[in-house]
Amino acid sequence: MKYFTCLMFVCFALVSVAVGQNVTLKGRVVDAETNKPVEFANIGVVGTYMGTASDFDGYYTLEIGESYNNYKVQISAVGYKVKEFTVDELNVLSGEAIKLFSQTYGLKQVDVKADSKRLYGILKTASNIIADSYEEAYAAKVFLSQELNDKKIEAVIDFTDQSGYGSRSLVDAFENRNYELKEVRSNFDVKPLKQGLIYSDGILSYDIVRQRGNVLDVDFVDDYKLKLLEETVVEGDSVWVIAYTLDETDLARTGNVYCNKYEGNIMIRQKDYSVVRNELNIVSNGFFHAGRDAYKDNASDKEYKTNVVSYYKATKNNKYALSKVVYKGVSGDTNLAMDWIVYDFGAFKDGKAKTFFTSGESDDDFWKRYSLPSK
Repeated sequence: MKYFTCLMFVCFALVSVAVGQNVTLKGRVVDAETNKPVEFANIGVVGTYMGTASDFDGYYTLEIGESYNNYKVQISAVGYKVKEFTVDELNVLSGEAIKLFSQTYGLKQVDVKADSKRLYGILKTASNIIADSYEEAYAAKVFLSQELNDKKIEAVIDFTDQSGYGSRSLVDAFENRNYELKEVRSNFDVKPLKQGLIYSDGILSYDIVRQRGNVLDVDFVDDYKLKLLEETVVEGDSVWVIAYTLDETDLARTGNVYCNKYEGNIMIRQKDYSVVRNELNIVSNGFFHAGRDAYKDNASDKEYKTNVVSYYKATKNNKYALSKVVYKGVSGDTNLAMDWIVYDFGAFKDGKAKTFFTSGESDDDFWKRYSLPSK
């Protein structure tokens, strides 16, 4: 009897340990474009018979033994690209939505109406994945060059964004992005103070992924006219190049209350719907510092033409962030050119107050040692 009791206790203990080692995967499968649930998606452990399917609301639960932690889990559904995670990775994402991208077929193989509908879907998907695919809080080292007519300022900046691409509101962008001038030089005496103005806020307003009021705003994307320019390859990735124009150029859609022409083209990776670059052409009434700021230079009320190209690349965390902005603006005798070049991404550190002006004081020894980043 004692032997039987001991045997039962050992068996119970082994069962308890085995049960304790199980991993329960939970989550929800949704469409990356619409955020609607994907029902009956297959969630299966590769190389085993273990698996389940999402319910009508996209939710799933799958219990797996701890010994399978390094196994791959595939999530698939008809009409969508397959996503793959390790058991460990999926466990870390427990409770979060898994976004599936629609299966891509050549846009040029479909009729014009279907083509147009798909382009809106691509842009909406590119917007919906921003929080997942782009940096949250991060820091960067930046080289800024700005030249207004013949007056040039160059600066090395410590940039921080304490909320990153998780929130896209204009207020959040202003409050959480900070830049401190570490070194600066100019080819002129910056006094009076206005001549030493640094246009960082203005040039950063063209980070269309970071804030709304552009073609990646899901509330207004249907207002744009879209056209597929080409499908090509950039740095080994297949991309769509989509042209867009906007007829109703108000503040909410452009960020510029005086804008009267707004058009551009955006390049999006087909593998993950991330933005490679965006080129924007704007015509507005009068010169506004960097084209979108509230401050207007009343000395110049002529038509102001702006061309801005924004670039994005992967960081050390395999997420994306703004890497460069090239700005050119012309109005009568006003000619403004700016470059914002990120040459190093880093982990977030406490941001400091924004620097809006420079005294123009330069450390010549620093600039002799400093290698300007490639444009």
